[in-house]
Amino acid sequence: MNSKKTLGQNFLIDKNKINSIVDSIPFLENSTILEVGPGRGALTKPLVEKAKEVISIEIDENMISVLKKTIIKNNFTLIHKDILDIEWDDVIKNKKSIQFVSNLPYYISTKIMFKVAYDNRFDSMSVMLQKELVDRIFSKTNFKTYGRLTVSIGSLFSLEKKINVPAGCFKPKPKVDSGFIVLKRRKFNFDIDDYLFFIKCSFAMKRKTLINSLKKSNYEFSDLVLKYLIKNNIKINIRSEEIEIKTFLKIFESFPCQ
Repeated sequence: MNSKKTLGQNFLIDKNKINSIVDSIPFLENSTILEVGPGRGALTKPLVEKAKEVISIEIDENMISVLKKTIIKNNFTLIHKDILDIEWDDVIKNKKSIQFVSNLPYYISTKIMFKVAYDNRFDSMSVMLQKELVDRIFSKTNFKTYGRLTVSIGSLFSLEKKINVPAGCFKPKPKVDSGFIVLKRRKFNFDIDDYLFFIKCSFAMKRKTLINSLKKSNYEFSDLVLKYLIKNNIKINIRSEEIEIKTFLKIFESFPCQ
């Protein structure tokens, strides 16, 4: 069955990579796996064999037909829907120990990652991404690739595993290599929505200073951020891309509401 370019479909066919990826996903035996974009089921089939429960969301009707014929297990649920139209409460409800797994199409990768990041019911996020996006997530300060995505994901998750997946492991063969990363959620006491909004405002204006970016965004604690910089001997004209993740966390935790 042919892939659809409009859906960014590239099917993983390398069995060794499939086995390595499935083995890298944490807590399988006791977890509910929420998988987005199962395709032909390359990862889905071994996940169903090892996990407590697998819920797969697929937009392509052709793939739905394939999966219904090839995976018939009591612990497998298949949902025919666009992930962007789904509310998490509709599928995970009161379930515990939830791990997110996906071979994400490039055009919706960041949207879905933030959708997962905002919901702390997900204990981990294991995703296949184009190498360019992997590099952005693990970028260092003072690089063009260092930005909102780097800080948001790096603040909330720790890297547990990174597997290089060359283009030849897929059919059809994409133009670029990919990487499979396993991210484990860190434990924090602060409000995730508030923190991610702070980071969004911090990077709202590229190549501008942190303070200017916050003020242009009408961020309510801009003055407190300025006081933090002065108190901790950090230059007040520092740009957001110069600030390490641990410093963003310290600044946010210094706010009186935290």
